[in-house]
Amino acid sequence: MRRFRFPFHLLLASYVSLGCAFFASTPLSDSPRDSVISANVEAQLAEDRPGSLSGIIVDTEAGNVTLTGTVQRAERKARAAELARQVKGVKRVKNDLEIHADVSPQDSDLLPPR
Repeated sequence: MRRFRFPFHLLLASYVSLGCAFFASTPLSDSPRDSVISANVEAQLAEDRPGSLSGIIVDTEAGNVTLTGTVQRAERKARAAELARQVKGVKRVKNDLEIHADVSPQDSDLLPPR
């Protein structure tokens, strides 16, 4: 019975070390995935009053959010970036929103991207 003890411990040690190596190489993060971040930013923008910012396109890559589309005023552009920064997991916001004062909020979705 004693002769099986050494190989068992050797086998056990190799499983433990392999398991530790696997988990050490796997990034464990609290931050949400990019798709979740985008959805949360879009929800924040849609809920904002006065005037929803729901026509804005949100793209997220590695926690970096890019906002594109059109808004009517510079204040709305700044507000959109401010709301995006408040979402958990957002590292940086690139605000590529364009200002078109003659566009109504309902028509902002209809403008072609530049």
